[in-house]
Formats: sequence, C-alpha cells, structure tokens
Amino acid sequence: MPRVLSALALALAALCVAAAPALATTETASAGKVKATFSYKSAGQGKYTNLRLTVRRAGGTTFRATPSAKGCAKPYCAPYGAVSRQRSLKVRDLDGDGEPEVIVDLYSGGAHCCEIAYVARFTGSSYAATTQNFADVGYTLKPPAGHGKPMTFAGGDARFGYAFASFADSAFPVQLWTFAAGRFTDVTRKHPATVKADAARWMKAYLSRRDGTNALGILAAWVADEYLLGQAGSADAYVAAEAAAGRLKSEDETVWPGGDGFVAELHKQLQAWGYGTSA
Repeated sequence: MPRVLSALALALAALCVAAAPALATTETASAGKVKATFSYKSAGQGKYTNLRLTVRRAGGTTFRATPSAKGCAKPYCAPYGAVSRQRSLKVRDLDGDGEPEVIVDLYSGGAHCCEIAYVARFTGSSYAATTQNFADVGYTLKPPAGHGKPMTFAGGDARFGYAFASFADSAFPVQLWTFAAGRFTDVTRKHPATVKADAARWMKAYLSRRDGTNALGILAAWVADEYLLGQAGSADAYVAAEAAAGRLKSEDETVWPGGDGFVAELHKQLQAWGYGTSA
C-alpha cells in the first residue's frame, strides 16, 4: 500500500509540474544613469511569449515596450540569448555622446536567419526604438576608437548568400555600421584597414579552392572588398585572368554561372548593391 501511495503522489506531483506555467527568463544590464530589464517566456517548440523591456533612467521608469521587428513573426520571434550563448540585452553608449542606448537582440528563426538589433535611444523625455536586420551574418559590437567616438556594428553583406554559390560556399564581405540620431549608417568605406584585412582573408581562402568548383562565392567577396578599396581595375584584371585560365568553375551551372557568365553576373550585382564599377 505505501508503494501505491508513493506512486500516486509522484504521478500527481508530475502533473502539477507539467501544469505549472513556464518561468520567465530575465536579463539586466546597466551603464551610467540607465538600467534595463528584459524578460521573456519560452512556450516550447521554438515559441516565445511575454517579451518585455523596461528601461529606468536616473531612477525613474522611463520606457516600457515589447521588442519587435519587421520580419520577426510572433511567437517565433526569439530573444537572441535563448538560441545562442550570448545575452539578448546590452546597454552601451553607441554614438559616443555620453547617453547610453539599450539594445535587445532578436532572432527571427529559419534555416539561416536572422539577428535583428532593436535599439532604444533617449530622446530627451522618453525613448524611441529603431531596428536593424543583420541577417544571416549577425554582428559584433566593436569598441569606439576613442573618447566621443561611436561604437561599430561589424557584420557582413548577406546579399552574397546564394548569389554566386550555395550558402555553405558563399562568403560575405565585411560591413560596418554606426548608430546615431535614431538611424544606422554604413561606414564600411571609412575603415579601409578593416576592409583590406577582410580582402586578404578571402583571397587566402580563394587560393586554397581556386582549382575546384566551390570558390566563386569566395572570389566574389574578395572582389567586393577590392572595389571598396578603390582597386576595381586590378580586381577585374585578376578575375579576367582566372577566367582565361579556366578556373571560374561553378558548382552547379544550372543555378550559378561560371566563367564569363560569373564575371557578368558579378559586375551586375556589385553595381546594383552599391559597390560601383571599374573605370
């Protein structure tokens, strides 16, 4: 009899646990006068509910919001911390003006996508929110170059995914952004040393693959970097030489052209995406 009661008690306890509501996950972060709290609940099966952001500035509750973004559909719009080993919430002075901003990172889900930054900035009386989709690549927040300088969101140009090769064989030329006055600005061209290092990385990777059929996505990223550095002419000459040598082989000609077709498509996309054209 005691064993029956024990089994019954365990069964009831299990039911109570199963019926108990999910506990909220809470993150906090602060800088200067600003303290932020972000909480959410997991509803299972990749669903998240009750996303709540509270910002207190100088001791008072200044802002409450449910972080959201275009392309991040509920209930699958996840806090980034729930799907990664990173935190979802940060408080940083992004523009170097001494007033910290609040960042909540969201994840839209899907096969590859997408990290989205939800940024709340103080407007003088309350907060206003801006979002930026960093797509498949995501971003890393880099420290400012000096006092009063902005921080940099370092990511990559996700438009190169699938453009010249499969996603696994695509490469993403570096993109750098700053945030000020409620908007993100692409400042990649202002950081030639970073672009040059990125180009060197892609060229090294290309040289290791150039004799196969999985190198065109990497070569495209290198050319894009060279265009940003003002080296479009020499980059085009290099690609032309590779084409003449028969090295521009596609992994699947029915989807991504090789040879001269690759060259034409690359030039077309670089112009459309704002990288410019050679002289």
